[in-house]
Amino acid sequence: MDNFDKVEKLVNKAGVSYEEAKQALEMTNGDLLDAMIYLEKEGKTQAPKKSSYSTQYEDQTNYTPVGNNYEGYGTSGATRIGAGSKEPGKVKTVLKKIWHALSVNFLVIKRHEEMIIKMPLWLMLVILLAAWHVSLILIVISLFFGFTYSFKGEADLKAVNDVMEKASDVAEKVKEEVNKM
Repeated sequence: MDNFDKVEKLVNKAGVSYEEAKQALEMTNGDLLDAMIYLEKEGKTQAPKKSSYSTQYEDQTNYTPVGNNYEGYGTSGATRIGAGSKEPGKVKTVLKKIWHALSVNFLVIKRHEEMIIKMPLWLMLVILLAAWHVSLILIVISLFFGFTYSFKGEADLKAVNDVMEKASDVAEKVKEEVNKM
């Protein structure tokens, strides 16, 4: 790599002028890494932009919730869900609440206290609707192989988790009875 390429690379990576990049390379005998370190010590480099990625909107610092009323959008009653009812948008609000509950609550599948999978409830419902007969059989059979099912999330799911725990206990007792034979 010739000097011009090194200067070009240093300008792009460090965000400095051509003169500063050329001077830094001369000071470090043409070594790119040393030149970058030199520029950092001199305070001439630009700090890298910080960014983060998340699927949870609570984790994002730049997230701003948007209200239900969009200016200039959905003003005609015919285009909105719930149009014609006494409370326009009520169906939409209910659907949003259902979707939220299905997105923030999870089915957790464990085997011997080790988490195998954690899936949102909406995915569980899709699987059950698509292949309910296979899913239910697999769930029952898996109980006999030490799998446990529980629900986690925002909602108070203690009653459902108690039922799931009792199902696991029953499967364990049946397994013990079969082993005694």
